[in-house]
Order: sequence, then structure tokens, then C-alpha cells
Amino acid sequence: MKDKDLRKMIGSRIKQRRTELNLHQKYIAEKMDVNTSTIQRYEAGTIDNTKKLILEGLADALHVSVEWLKGETDEYETDITDKRDLQIRDLMGRLTVSDKEELSDEQFAFSKDLLIYILSEYELFLDSFKFGCTNYKNNKQNKDIAKAMGIDSVKEYNEIMFLREVTHSINAYNDIADVIRLYSKSPEKASERLANLMADFGSDEE
Repeated sequence: MKDKDLRKMIGSRIKQRRTELNLHQKYIAEKMDVNTSTIQRYEAGTIDNTKKLILEGLADALHVSVEWLKGETDEYETDITDKRDLQIRDLMGRLTVSDKEELSDEQFAFSKDLLIYILSEYELFLDSFKFGCTNYKNNKQNKDIAKAMGIDSVKEYNEIMFLREVTHSINAYNDIADVIRLYSKSPEKASERLANLMADFGSDEE
């Protein structure tokens, strides 16, 4: 493939993947530490986009392989399927490398414990949310069960049962809010309360 054709191929695939993920050129530019206009020209194939470092940067930002960008394969293995996946990945990456400037060891430990608890609770929420959506969102087959329980409306029954599935998450996030409020008055008591919540969470999993 001639250089000009290769540049066009790479540019076309950059735009294809960026559009698929619903990303702006600015996002890719920030990831690669270049100007947005540079990404525009990469996509247009009007400047050299074939250098190894450029291709690796593009592949990393778009979560594809260099081979795919160059048109050497039509398959790219990735678990990033939309913009939300990318936002979650980026956010988690920033959280795991966040620095502790201006925080004491105890303050930083508290912030990390809080994150662990939030993420652990989210995992439980997701399981309950899936079950609730599958069994109680617009499920007209629950009509007989609702009637047997003295509930005339299957819609009301489904709403009650769905809410029951996710109540533990509502309570958990209320607990998180309480812990943060408590921290303003007593960091020691807040840390102790959070430790107890995490211990209770661990015992629930066993």
C-alpha cells in the first residue's frame, strides 16, 4: 500500500472508530497531547499518521490495535463498545492513580475506603437491578401473583417488588451520605462508622 493510501486508510479508520464511540476530536487530541487540528488532519490523511508512536497513541486512545488502524485486519478485540465504557475506564484510571497531595495518610485512607465501599455496593446494586428489570419492569405475567397478594394492579405490584430489590442500595448510599456528613464533625467516628459498614458488607458476602 502506498503511503498516501495508507494515510487515507488510517484516517478513515480513526474517524470510523471515533464516530462509533461518539467521541469528539478534542477527546482524542487531549489523550495524545496534540491540537484538535492535528486529529482533523490525521483523519483527512493530509499529514503523516503512519509513524509508530502516532499509531500507538491513536490505537490506545481508540482502544483498537495498530494493525486494525492500518487495515491489516478487520477485527479488533476490545471490551470498549460505547462512550460510556470509555468514560468508566477513564474515570477508574484517574481514581486509581489519584495522588494524595494535601491529604494526611488518614484522610487518604478514608477516601480510598469510601471508594471501595461505593464500588462494592454498586456491584450488589447491579445484580439487584438486573433481577428487578428482568422480573418486574413491565412484566404483565405477574398479574396472578399480584391478585393473590391482594394487589389489584400488576403495575403497582411490579413497582413494589422492583423497589424491594434495590432498597439495600438506597439504604447503603444513605449510609454513605451520613458517613460523609459525620466526617465534618468527627473524622474518627466517621472512619469507625465506615469500617463497620465495610465489615458488615464483608460478612454479608460470606
